[in-house]
Amino acid sequence: MKKCRILIPAIVCSLLFTSCGGSSKGESAAISGGAYDSFAPAMADNAGASYKSSYASDSYDYNSEDSYEYAEAEESGASSSSPDRENNTSTGAIRKEMLVYSCNMSVDVLNFDEAITAFKNSLDVYGGFVENENYSDGGSGGRYYRTDIEKWQSYSATVRVPSANYEAFCNEAGGLGDLRSKNSNVRNLSAEYYDLSATLEVYEAKEERYMKLLSTITDKEYAVAVEKELTEIQIEISRIRTRMNSISTDVAYSFVNIDINEVKEYVAEPVQTETFFQRLTNTVKDAADSFLDVAEETLFVIIYLLPYLVIIGIIVFVIIKVEKKKKKRKSAGSPAAVAADTAEENKEENKEENKEENK
Repeated sequence: MKKCRILIPAIVCSLLFTSCGGSSKGESAAISGGAYDSFAPAMADNAGASYKSSYASDSYDYNSEDSYEYAEAEESGASSSSPDRENNTSTGAIRKEMLVYSCNMSVDVLNFDEAITAFKNSLDVYGGFVENENYSDGGSGGRYYRTDIEKWQSYSATVRVPSANYEAFCNEAGGLGDLRSKNSNVRNLSAEYYDLSATLEVYEAKEERYMKLLSTITDKEYAVAVEKELTEIQIEISRIRTRMNSISTDVAYSFVNIDINEVKEYVAEPVQTETFFQRLTNTVKDAADSFLDVAEETLFVIIYLLPYLVIIGIIVFVIIKVEKKKKKRKSAGSPAAVAADTAEENKEENKEENKEENK
């Protein structure tokens, strides 16, 4: 009897635990199977609390540096299923699917116009196009046209050619003239591209989940918050796709930066030896030219100083006249000067008397 009393409560407890476990499994299966509408009104009544509790794991800072890692960790199912992601991280080999080629070269040509025409024709043959270009005729930046100035034309451009024709085009462009310099570069963007691809899958899965959730929400404030998160996700998806398209374009079309400079062939002038008479003639001519230059400069200086010399001469003449008058006044007051003046007056009177007598 005692054993029966002990076994009966134990059996009852086990049955209760079994029934509870079955009910919890049924509820979880109903929720995972899509029975979300059954508790949607309760979520609407507790919008603020349910938003914080339900989306604490979904909302994160999309602008932080660890956003990609956080998204990958949260959506481990989507990221782990990506074959590109597994191939990129599981092996140590370098991927070569996303290589971007670029080349910088400088070419000197004797016939500039023909070289430019050949370069443009080659670009058309290989299916390339000009991204930007610059031409200069080598003249000065003044406003006057002068024909006596020697000009050196130059042309620089950045062109894009299909990567399949990259080597052939570079070889043909370098053969336009004298290849002065060439620098090639290769960038491997495979890791960045596949990281972006995996991250894009995470964001697209999150976008789909938010879209489904947004269609079931009835509370406006809650819907606005979810829509804000959805907008940020869509902006990030657009940014990732733009970068992936840019990488694909750079991989498909390589960069070639070229400078084409006009040069002229150097011709040495013959050395000429002058005879004695030629040197003598040149020396006399140089001396005559120098004398004429000095005489001309002296004449110009005199003409330039002539008004000042005239003014100085007038001033000196006035000063001399004033000094003479002063000297005369001083000499007029002396006895000798008085006697001399009397004698002069007597002579004048005698002359007048003699004239009257003669008449």
